[in-house]
Amino acid sequence: MGLDDLQATIEKLKDKIETYRPYFSGNETATRQVLIDPLLLALGWDVSDPDQVALEYAAGGGRADYALKSNDKPVAIIEAKNLDIPLQDYIMQALNYANSRGIKYMTITNGDNWVMYDVFSPMPIEERILMEFKITRTPAHKSVLQAVCMWRSNLASENPMPTRDLVLQPDATEQPFESDDRVDSPISSPVAEPDTDPGWTSLTNLSDMDKNSPKPKCIKFPDGCTEQFRASSVGVLRETAKWLITNGKLKSENAQVSHPGDPRYYISNIEPRHPSGRDFWKQEKFRGSDIYIETEWTAQDCIDGAKALLEHCRVDPDTVQVSFE
Repeated sequence: MGLDDLQATIEKLKDKIETYRPYFSGNETATRQVLIDPLLLALGWDVSDPDQVALEYAAGGGRADYALKSNDKPVAIIEAKNLDIPLQDYIMQALNYANSRGIKYMTITNGDNWVMYDVFSPMPIEERILMEFKITRTPAHKSVLQAVCMWRSNLASENPMPTRDLVLQPDATEQPFESDDRVDSPISSPVAEPDTDPGWTSLTNLSDMDKNSPKPKCIKFPDGCTEQFRASSVGVLRETAKWLITNGKLKSENAQVSHPGDPRYYISNIEPRHPSGRDFWKQEKFRGSDIYIETEWTAQDCIDGAKALLEHCRVDPDTVQVSFE
């Protein structure tokens, strides 16, 4: 199969999850046979061939659901759970399975969330992730780019290309990804004309920022509201979310938003937790609300997150400006 076939498979799996979610939620066998096995097959792993995949693989005092093999040697294990079961509580168990047999890679999935780890990396667990996507929330073409980390020829190389931080530039015809709880009402605040002061620049003009780039110090919104903060890109994301909450555009019911190009949440309601089940690495809660923000992002991620959040709430990012002065 090629990448087009992989994308078609992912799109079909999304439809099945959304249509039959109650059925899969209480049935690990169905989750494996209908959701997990087809994706593995699309990635080149035939679960019916013992030379490629060992089922119920003995490891760490238990049994891993799958062991993916190359040259008759396991190269990765996969631990499967029922659809909708949070993965967080089972990560260490799955890592132990792989560690006990000297297997370098581990994937844990509930058929919707897929997360792959480098088992022996000396880094914190959150930084060992090589691949992470959620079929029902990540755009299919971006799930494809994440999933190639598990492509048979890639994984069999024993040094698969990490895809977690791979970010696609949006296609000119691509529509912004909309979550199921997106606000439908357009912006009602008066829109200010773009400021001609050279000290200000539109949010949409900020790109290719890194840790060495100048840091924004002030942000101006379309209703004229201006906020100053300690120079940082995360300040742009934080003040954007705060302004949207204050103006009633970001509420609990629409405040669970995945970062563009990344299945992790950067805004969440009720609890600060990513789709993978991992808690926010660095979290803040907005006063007077039940909305949390994840602040552990790169400079450009913060800017892109602010743009996407504005679009999520139907506010044109071009009407929001920042100053470095």
